[in-house]
This record gives sequence, C-alpha cells and structure tokens, in this order.
Amino acid sequence: MASRSHVDVNERRLRPIYDCLDNGNNKKAIQEADKVLKKQKDLQCARVLKALALLRLGRHDESAILLKDIHAQNPTDEATLQAMSICYREVYKLDLIADLYENAHKNRPDNEDILSSLFMAYVRLGDYKKQQQTAMTLHRLQPQKNPYYFWAVMSIVMQGHQDEKLAKGMFLPLAERMTKKYIEEEKITAEAEVQIYLIILELLEKWEDALKVVEGPLGDKLTSEFNFRENKTADLYTKLERWPQVNREYKKLLKENPDHWSNWQDYIGACLRLVEASWTPDKDSEEDIDYTENMVATFVQETIKQCEGKRPQRGPYLAQLELIRQMKDKNSWKPNLSESEQLGDPMQLLLRYYDLFGDKPCCFEDMKSFTKLLTEDKETKLISMITESVDLPKPEESLGYASSVKQMQRHITLLELMRYMGYYDKLSTDDRLVLIKEYIQRYHNGLDFGKNLLSTDLQYSDNYLLIAVLLLLDIWRETKKDYLVWQAIVQLEKGINNSRSNFHMKLILMRLYCIMGAYGPCHTVYESMEVKHVMNDTLGHTIANHVGRLGHFVAACAMYGTMLRFFAVNHKETAEYLIASYKYGSFSKIHEFVKFRERLQKSLQYSSAMTESMLLDLVLETSSHMSTEQMVTYMEIDPEKEKDGYDELCDNRDFSVVESWEPHSRCKLEEAKLHSRKEEVLWLKVRKITLRVLTASVMLGQQSGKSDSHTNNGIKHDKKPPHEVLTDLLSQLTQHIDSCKEYSTPYQYPVHGPFRTQLCLYLRERHCQAFTDMVSNVMYVQHLHNNGLDKLDNEKEEKLRTSVPDLISGLISKHKGSLVVDGENCINTSILENLVIIAETLSHVTILVGVCHRILKPLKSQWNKKSKKKKGEPLEYPCTFASYNQLVEGLDKAAKDLHQAIRDMDPVFLTIDLSKLSLTQSLCDIEEDSAIERDMWCKVEKSYQVSAREVTEFLHNKMQYLSTLRIYKNKTKLDSM
Repeated sequence: MASRSHVDVNERRLRPIYDCLDNGNNKKAIQEADKVLKKQKDLQCARVLKALALLRLGRHDESAILLKDIHAQNPTDEATLQAMSICYREVYKLDLIADLYENAHKNRPDNEDILSSLFMAYVRLGDYKKQQQTAMTLHRLQPQKNPYYFWAVMSIVMQGHQDEKLAKGMFLPLAERMTKKYIEEEKITAEAEVQIYLIILELLEKWEDALKVVEGPLGDKLTSEFNFRENKTADLYTKLERWPQVNREYKKLLKENPDHWSNWQDYIGACLRLVEASWTPDKDSEEDIDYTENMVATFVQETIKQCEGKRPQRGPYLAQLELIRQMKDKNSWKPNLSESEQLGDPMQLLLRYYDLFGDKPCCFEDMKSFTKLLTEDKETKLISMITESVDLPKPEESLGYASSVKQMQRHITLLELMRYMGYYDKLSTDDRLVLIKEYIQRYHNGLDFGKNLLSTDLQYSDNYLLIAVLLLLDIWRETKKDYLVWQAIVQLEKGINNSRSNFHMKLILMRLYCIMGAYGPCHTVYESMEVKHVMNDTLGHTIANHVGRLGHFVAACAMYGTMLRFFAVNHKETAEYLIASYKYGSFSKIHEFVKFRERLQKSLQYSSAMTESMLLDLVLETSSHMSTEQMVTYMEIDPEKEKDGYDELCDNRDFSVVESWEPHSRCKLEEAKLHSRKEEVLWLKVRKITLRVLTASVMLGQQSGKSDSHTNNGIKHDKKPPHEVLTDLLSQLTQHIDSCKEYSTPYQYPVHGPFRTQLCLYLRERHCQAFTDMVSNVMYVQHLHNNGLDKLDNEKEEKLRTSVPDLISGLISKHKGSLVVDGENCINTSILENLVIIAETLSHVTILVGVCHRILKPLKSQWNKKSKKKKGEPLEYPCTFASYNQLVEGLDKAAKDLHQAIRDMDPVFLTIDLSKLSLTQSLCDIEEDSAIERDMWCKVEKSYQVSAREVTEFLHNKMQYLSTLRIYKNKTKLDSM
C-alpha cells in the first residue's frame, strides 16, 4: 500500500506538468517541473519533462545535458522511459531510444512492456535482426501470446527484404517452417497469422501451397476485406496459369459486381488464353467456364440485360470493346466474322456507350483507349454521328447553347474526343481562333448553371475554357507568337476566379507564367492548391524547376525548406505506421510502408531539392570567404564520397494530373518522361559534382599552410589529400560534361509534361568551361604553393589572368538587353534566365577565387619577409600575384557589368508599365478580360521587379566578396597584408 501511495503522489505532482505540455505552455511546464524537483530532487520523470519543455522552447543544449544525465542512470520507470522516448523522437535520435530500453531491459529482464517498447524501438531503426531476437524473447516470456511469435516471423521476412540473395535460400524458408509449426499444432487463431503465411508463400512463389491455404480451413479466417478470399483465389489461379479456373472465378465475381473493370479484363484475358489453347471442357463437367469469344459476348449481353431498369453500369458496355481490343492484340480479330457472331462493331459500340454515358465526366477517359480500334474514316463518322446526337439548338445569328448541364457535358465530351482524334490539327489558324472564341462564349454561358455551387466545386463549363486555352497553345507552338500565351494566361486567371479549386487550370497557369519568365504569381497559385505531404514529391517539380532559375532566391529557400521538411518527417511518420502495423497485426501493410519509405528516400525530387538548397545556401548566405568556409563546415559534406546511386533514383513526378486531350497522333508523353528523367539525372549529377568541387576547393584552401593534417571539418581524408580529391572531381566533371553533349540541343516537351532543366543552357553557353577553367586555376595556384613560386607556367599564368573573366564578360555581352524587344512588341522571356545563370556561375567562380586568395595570401607574406631580409632594392614579385590581381579585377568588372545589365531590364528603372504596351490582343470584347489582363501585367511586372532586385542584391554581395580578395591594391607596390 505504501508503494502504491507513493506512485499516486508522483502522478498527482506530475499532472500539472503534463497539462502544460499538452497545452503548449512550455515555460509554465518548466516552472511546474522546478516546483516538483524542489520537493523531490531525484524524480527522474519530472526532470525528463523539464527537458522536453526546454527542447520545445529551442533550448537544445540545456535539454541535452539533462537527458544525458538521466540516460546514464539507466531509468526503468515506465513514465520516464516514455517521456525520454518522446524527447529523442523530436530530435530524431532513434538509436538512443533503443539504447534506453536495452539498459532498462537489463535491469528488468522480465518486464513485458519494456521488451515490447524495445521491439518497437528496433522497428523505428529498421533493425530486423534485433527485432527478431526481441520478439522471440517476448515469446519465451509470454508463450501463450501468438502476436509476439509472429512479430519474430515477420522480422525474419523483412530480413529477406533487405537481402534478396539470402531471402529464398534462408530467411523465407525459416519463416515458413516457423509458421507451419503453429499450423500443425493448430495454434493459428487470427486472420493476421494466416495473412503472414500467405505473404511468405507468395514471396517464395509457392502458388500451389498458397491456394491450398486460401481454399482450405485457414481460408475461413480471411474475412476482414470484402471478397478477399475470392479475389485471392482468382489471383493465385492466374499465377498458376490455370485459365479455366481463372475464368470461372472471375465470372463468379462479375455476377456479384458487374461494374468491376479489372475483373472484366482478367475474365476476358483468361477466355482468350483458352481460345488460344483450343481448350474445351470434359463432357461431364458442369463448371461455368466461357472458352470462346461468342460465349464471352453472350455473357456480356446477359449482364447488360440484367442491369436494365437499374442504374446503368459502365463495366459491361466497356467489356464489349475490351473483348475486341484483346482479340485485336492477339491477331484474332476478324471484323466481318465477328460482327456476324454478334461481337459488335467498335464504332457502334462506342456510339452506344456515348449515348448512355456521354453526360458523365469520365466518358472521354473510358472511350479514349478504344478509339484506336477505329480507322480514320470511322473516327470521322463517329464524330459526325455524335455531333448529331448532341443536338444543340442552332439559331441563325448566334451560338446555340446547351439547355442543361447534361447536354453541356455531352457537348464537352464530344469536343474532347475531337481534340484527341486530331480534328483541330486539320483546321487553319483562323478557323481555330474562331472556335476558341466560341468556346470562351460557351464557357461564360455555362457559368449560369454553376451559380449555386460551393467554392470547392468545379464549374460545369470549365473544360470549354481549358480546350480553348490548349488550342491557343497549339497555335503558339506553330507561330511562336507570345501574345497567345499571355491571352491563355488571362483566360486561365479568369477560370480560376470562377472555379477556385480547378487544379488543372492552376497547373497549366503556373507552367505558362514560368515559360514567360515570371515566377512571382506562381507562388500564390501553388499555395492555393494546398500541396501537402507526398504531393511535395509528386507535384513539387511544377515550381521547383523554376523558382531558382528565375531569380526568386528568397522564395526558393522557403520552398526547398518546406519540401525537405516533408522528406525528413516522412521517415519518422513511416516508422509510426510500421509500429501500428505490428501492434494490430496488419502484416500485409509492412512491406508497403517500407517500400513507400524507400521510394521517398530515393526520390529524384528529394535529391534535387537537397542539392539545390545547399548550392543556394553556399552562394546566397556568403559575402566573404570566411563565411563560405563556415557554411562548408556547417554542411558537413564529404567531397570524396558520392552518397547517391543515380540509377536507383525514383522519378515520382506525376504528369497524369493534367488532362490535355492531346491528339494520340502526336501525344508523346511517355517518351518525354523518359527523356526528362535522363536529363534530370544528368543535371543533378552536374550540380552534385559542382557542390563537391566547391567544398573540396574550400577545404583545400583551409589546409594551405598545414603540413601534416588530413582532417578537416570532422572528415578524415586518410586515403587521399584534398588536392587529389579535387583532381578526381574535376576529371569526373569533365568526363560527365562530355557525356552530356547530346543534351546541348533543347528538347521540345509538351505543356502538360515535364519541363527542361538548365543542362542545355549550361552546356551551350559554356558555363561549364568557365567553372572548370577556374578549378584548373585553383589547382595551378596550389601547385605553386606546394612546389614554389619559381615553378611558373606562362600558359597557365595567361589562363589565370584572362580565361574566366573573358568567358563571363562574353556571356554578359551576348545576353544583356532590354526586357521589351524593340519593334517586336513582345517581352524577351529568356533574358532573365540567362542573366541569372551567369550570376550563379560568377558566384561559383568567386568562391574559387577566394580559395586562390587563401592559398596565395601566406605565400605573399613569406615573400615580403624574404624581401625584407635582402639589402638594397626589394625583390621583384612573381607575376602570379599580378595575374591573380588581374583575374579579380576582371571578375569585378564583369560583376559590375552584370549588375548593370540586371538593372537595365528592371521595369522600375526603365519606368515601363507593361499593361500599356499592347503586348497581347484580346480574344473577346469582355470587360472582365480587360480587368484581369491589367491585373496580370501588374503581377508579371512585380515578378520581374522582385527577380531584378534579388539578383542585384545577390551580385552586390558578390562584389563585396571580390573586394576582400585582392592581393594588393596597387599594381606597382605590394601593400602589407
């Protein structure tokens, strides 16, 4: 009783601290903890809760001292252990949680809760071997509890996931034997235990054994998911290629649910396999198996008849077309014979499907894949027949508008089909412009049907506007007239005003703004989409490729920060999902969560965001070489090692979000995705090697003058000294650039597809040469440092003086100019990107110049000392100092020229009002369009101003940086350092 009373007192005293922490009042929590500790100095839980409050207040050092002290005491109290686990999770020190519970287990080896928590700590770490050992210890402690035993089994299965070579040879057979033992002893009590046995058998590809489990007594336990047992049976028969049984099982499922599309595909596929094998049933067989095309057609017709009088179901109608498609794929489709056997004519089947479902938004997607069954003549005939069936009113002098939402949707579906079948490609530019104006009018008329919609609903007529915009962009691709893009932007801005949740319009709008060099409006649009969680990976590319290249550096830092936080948090959250899966026996989800986590960890977007963020920090947050060295130390990059395997990177970008109804004759999205992935990986490698070169160079500069140190920033270079690492990296970069030569020609990506990287620009404009030449200069200066200033090379001295400044000055002269092209009434949309990448190249070169300064500075001091010892005239200084000084002066002049070039394109300095320059032509005489157009030009102008301001500030920083890097101020006399 006394012990229990003591616990109650502790709980009562700790309650106010818990309440303050729950309410987010961390300062009050510290005060309450201090009150408790005055009465009980050694109450560990109170000290841990105080550490947690300190942590949440950002006082990490104080919190770490408290936690370290308590950790060393090896606490075993459950409340203390839980509170410490929370602290370690918040600072992401998961290994310390495991260590904490390991020590607690040693002190209390028979405590089930501590062992269970230790198992979950290993789950967070992904240490499957220790998971297995801990689970078996739990099983021995509580042999009557099956879950602990199957935790061990699943841990063995996951060890197989880690090592595929050992999986089928050792881990999976062991897991199978352990599970079989429980089956033979009839100890299986739960569905989860059957599920894990199925997982093991399927990983071992023992389909026959898995089928026996599903069809046997154990299969009776598979009840949590509707029709799970039936679907699993059909799937296993498919794996075993028992096509009669596959057909039978899917036919049963279709009788229960005639609208299940994937079941129709599998059912038809199994039947055609039987046709291919000329299979027929035994005479005495009573199994319901369809083994000819006509039997499938009959079953489909019967299913359609059974559904008559009820809500129409799409599955059976699409199944008729799917049968023809699969037959065509197998070269068994004979049009005349098939029609006589009532399989149907594809055109008539599509027409009937449109008659039934043409007013559904899904109709186009359903019909899209089956239009390939038609010849060009039949496509034209189908469009003609559908046009007649839409039956819009036809007034003599005006458009005939739809009288209902359904009629309007049927017309929109028709237009989508027309675009997909290439109808608009045959029209002249003038004819398409007439249609564009018509669709915009129809869009405005259709808004009347959506007056009472919620703000989260899409307007019924939105697709009229989208089709009009896509037609405008088609004409722009052909004519290269930018006013068409500006007009498309106006229409999309209008569409979003009326339909605030239309993500199709938002994604296209952001793309168009970025094409025109104006990132500014995109940020608001992107924020309005509320992109969260995994969408940072799948949709983050829509702005990540543009924010930095268009000079919005502040927005880039914020965006990369948000994106990287998601990837950091993902690992924590996935660990909690895995723990829940073990707790509740959802073993089938464990593989899914692990694969999801791995896919995100290997994400191309993650790797790109991390690299771009670090490069941005390196050039944006540094105004002197000292601050650059501090930044490199903070980043903790090991330039000698490459962490990522580029071939393993996962491209998780989603390009299917935007439907463009692109004509199938020129729709090359898959080809574009493959090309884009290669380009993204090649550009990522350029950026990563660039980052490593800059890091290695800075480390090399830091080590100049140190004789025998091979350690820097906590990184040991036992194998290679820094100058050898830099030599290897320069070789890697040069070889990689040579392998990228084919990407120096721009690739034309579709508007709804990927966007190009800056690789083409980087190669074509010789930014790569400016960078590699400067790295060569660093290596030359380091060579002089190691071998003496008398080892001069005239050719390299000349290169040091002029090569890099000449290249950068040439780029500036080539690309500087006015924002508005004189005489052409359009904006020079490429000028900003060109000037920004020059600024970035200049910033990278400046860092390397800082390294040269770091190396030359002690050499100059030594020369001064040597000169003072000589009597008479001072020694003549080596020409390297003058060459270096000329390099700095040349770069300083280039920086000033670039600074002026950016100012010359800033609308503020040019006193340009873009809205008054008639840079676009209105399509319709609508007052709303004029207001939106004025607003658009304000946004665009502001975006260019922000870009110009941030890039000029950035360059001002670089000029300050360069001003600190001169060896001497006077060409004739060296000043003392």
